[in-house]
Amino acid sequence: MVRTSVSALLGSVLLAGCVQASDGPTTTFDGLAGRRTVDTNGNVAMNGAAVTLEGRVGGWVEMNGASVDVRADIGGDLEANGASVEVDGQVAGASEINAGSAQLDGVYLGPVEVNAGNARLQGRYASELTANAGALNLEGDHAAPVRFAGQGRDRNFLGRERQDQSRLVIEGHLAVGGDVCAHEVIFERGATLGGVLRVRADAAPDLPAGLSPDMVEFEPRNGERCDSL
Repeated sequence: MVRTSVSALLGSVLLAGCVQASDGPTTTFDGLAGRRTVDTNGNVAMNGAAVTLEGRVGGWVEMNGASVDVRADIGGDLEANGASVEVDGQVAGASEINAGSAQLDGVYLGPVEVNAGNARLQGRYASELTANAGALNLEGDHAAPVRFAGQGRDRNFLGRERQDQSRLVIEGHLAVGGDVCAHEVIFERGATLGGVLRVRADAAPDLPAGLSPDMVEFEPRNGERCDSL
């Protein structure tokens, strides 16, 4: 996997322009478990209990399954839906991930949306990241704004109210900051900010040595839900 800097990613976005769906053929799989290794200018659609995609796809990719594994370079958009979703490759278009558990690595030139119970985001992100999760580990390099809304359960299986325990752990580089909201926001050693990050949480986060307090604007949630942002 070739690693690129944030500035190089921004250049790639400008050169890529608008990503269009491919008019080429669509490779499909519908079954229990399937693995496809492809080199196509067309599209790929896979549906199954466990589906894996490897190789190069010039167009769009759609993956649906209990276990979804994408290890491909994609010229169009990516949509992945599953109980467990892992992606490691390069995506030129937009990425939408809906999962119980999600893990992303690689290079993402278009906007990324993640909706998950828990997620770990590594890699390089050239465009805006929007995430909704119960727990998120935010790693990697982010060249555009990051937006996160922690999602806590309102009620347990007995119908009783439960406290929001959503958690955001920041370990990567946020070049232009963004807006985040969670029960708890944690900055790990090595986290860096190139722009102001607006934080809404139940308590002000502790900042590691070297991270200027001027780069974090804290506002208490005062009992408000994060999805009200």
